Amino acid sequence: MRENSTEIELLKEISSKLGDLISIFAVQGKEKEEQIKIMVNNEYSNSKISKLLGIPKGTVDSIRASFKKK
Repeated sequence: MRENSTEIELLKEISSKLGDLISIFAVQGKEKEEQIKIMVNNEYSNSKISKLLGIPKGTVDSIRASFKKK
């Protein structure tokens, strides 16, 4: 029983990481603002966007805040 739950947890982690990779590929070659918009629409947090795209969190915060003003 324990082995099955460990396998399920591992599959969930793999699935999450694959989702991250797909999102990264989807934003390649796009402007920074568009990258962030796409990641936000895929329900990523600002800190996760920063980590995945290598954009400083403060920059992500500022750009995301500008979306609300428009």
